[in-house]
Amino acid sequence: MKNILLSSAAIALLAGAASAEVTWSGDAEIGYNDDFEDGVYWDAGLYVNMSQELNNGWTASASLDIDLEDNSQGSTYTLGDVDSSDWVVSLSNDMFSLSFGDVDTAMASFDYVTGLFAATDAVDDALGLDTLSDDSSDYLGLPDDTDAGILISATYGQFSGAYSALSVEGEIGAQQLFLGGDFDVVEVGFFYQEEDTDYALASEQYALTVAGSFAGFEVTGSYGKTDYFGFGDGSAYGIEVAYPVGALTLGAYYTGYDVDGADLDGAYGISVDYADGPITVAAYYGVGTMFDGTNIIDDGAEYAIEGAYDFGMGLVVTAGYIDGDDDTDDDLATYIVAEYDLGGGATFLASYADANSTAAKTTDDIDTGVNGYELYSGATMALSFEF
Repeated sequence: MKNILLSSAAIALLAGAASAEVTWSGDAEIGYNDDFEDGVYWDAGLYVNMSQELNNGWTASASLDIDLEDNSQGSTYTLGDVDSSDWVVSLSNDMFSLSFGDVDTAMASFDYVTGLFAATDAVDDALGLDTLSDDSSDYLGLPDDTDAGILISATYGQFSGAYSALSVEGEIGAQQLFLGGDFDVVEVGFFYQEEDTDYALASEQYALTVAGSFAGFEVTGSYGKTDYFGFGDGSAYGIEVAYPVGALTLGAYYTGYDVDGADLDGAYGISVDYADGPITVAAYYGVGTMFDGTNIIDDGAEYAIEGAYDFGMGLVVTAGYIDGDDDTDDDLATYIVAEYDLGGGATFLASYADANSTAAKTTDDIDTGVNGYELYSGATMALSFEF
């Protein structure tokens, strides 16, 4: 009888363990670059995802990203630096989700015309402040002692909403709210952020966006008010239009500003995207605004033309020219990339990026608009694996 009871307990324990899901994945890369690192570099990552079904349709989950890297030339290939990031703990069902950790802000759910918050974007960029996560909207500068964030989201029929707040040294601040509705013909979104300068450069902001399709055009209109630092209250308004014609999509936007004490020109841009079979082409031209620490000034023009061709059998070649507005822009280069899929999550990449700014020559963050590469300046050969 004792053996039967022990066996029953073991079965019950295993049944409980089986209901939880824990998955591990990872990636690794080793490469050679003749410019940025002047030698061999490598990095690796380990990703953990855990979930457990609870009663009444609820699910608890957690995720963690562990990065291992050592980019120093002459490395003995020891473990190197270990950093953990992107950790999130959440509780969710079909309608609600509560997440804590490296989460998006509520503004990540809000779609608005390009450049609507350009002045506050530029303030945060000029001061070099970080964001909560790579996926968060980059308009909000956060202090170094930010612990994490809270994100609550909900959906009910055609309605959706999100609330977020920062946790800084255990105190809640910089709260945001998003409300949205999809009414088939049009979609509507509303965003609000409270003023909270104790925790971040968070001025009071609110904005409204309406989007819909009319006669083949996809049209988005936005209006917002905020405090443009050093100038007082101001407003921004804009319209963005996309027109798909078969494999071709034409786009354009304009955003105007009305800011107390500032003579601020509007932001505008045009784009052309083409994707058909093995060919992908993208081009854009845009003019925005920036903040130099004292004044809001014209940002100059940014433009690019990029394209890719899929030769089949796993080989894709991508090339382009990206030009920004000043020497502080990292994405300034002429580049070409050949990537070959080896199967099973393994790829071989050969690239050359001719950086045309001082900043771009000292970074590994030359971002391409087509196929989303992050390139080193100079010639690179790299072998990557996903597990």
